[in-house]
Amino acid sequence: MKPWDGRKKKSPQSAIAMAVHAMESRNREVHQKLAPDPVVRVILLKAAYSTAACREFGEQYPKLVAGRRRSRLMSRLETPWSICDLEDVVQQRPRKRKFSDVEACKFRLKDGFYGKEDDLHFRHDVAKQAEDEILKAIRRTAYVRYGDSLKKGEILLVLAAGWNVTGHNYSSLDSVGKAFLRAELVAAAELCSLNGHRVSAFRDKMHELLLRNRGSHKWFLRKSVHKIRPQKRSRFWLHAITKSSRKGNGFPL
Repeated sequence: MKPWDGRKKKSPQSAIAMAVHAMESRNREVHQKLAPDPVVRVILLKAAYSTAACREFGEQYPKLVAGRRRSRLMSRLETPWSICDLEDVVQQRPRKRKFSDVEACKFRLKDGFYGKEDDLHFRHDVAKQAEDEILKAIRRTAYVRYGDSLKKGEILLVLAAGWNVTGHNYSSLDSVGKAFLRAELVAAAELCSLNGHRVSAFRDKMHELLLRNRGSHKWFLRKSVHKIRPQKRSRFWLHAITKSSRKGNGFPL
């Protein structure tokens, strides 16, 4: 939820804003994929042990990790493995716990993903490869969790964001009316609650979250992360989908 893209200093974007931009892209392939309004499955990249510093100094993002644990919904949708677990495989470190989804990684790099000068971000020379291997491992986890449905036109939404809200408010507003840690956790839980819904539902929810993010974060403070539950699809929505499918219509964005 927190704007972060320093390349656009006049209008920095948050991860959720970039997701909306991608969903509403005029790219022909993207439009063709999303025009039928496919079902979306959600998976969260584990928040804990995400950087090399975690091994030496302990968890670097304790508030984000604790916040996700307040939500049974988010905890169920997180990957069982962390970025450090994957890097252990890449570096061939001794491992107490082994996860088949990361053990399948064939990429090997003695120095790992992180540099000595910056142990919080991937090194520029390996960042693309590291990101690709993370996505591959997430996809393997998703196939185990959701089965062959992902091969039949469903969309996988990967939530791998939120670390940039460390140090921001959770229970109160800051001097400019924001509580980005709370907003981040609420937004993630709200998207997780739509797991199994259509692209259009996610698009509408993302637009709502972006609108609320622009002003005061009082709305986020009123939301209890642990009380956000999976949302059921309404009978009206099911009727509309059935009626449309009989007519051979899609649900263009």
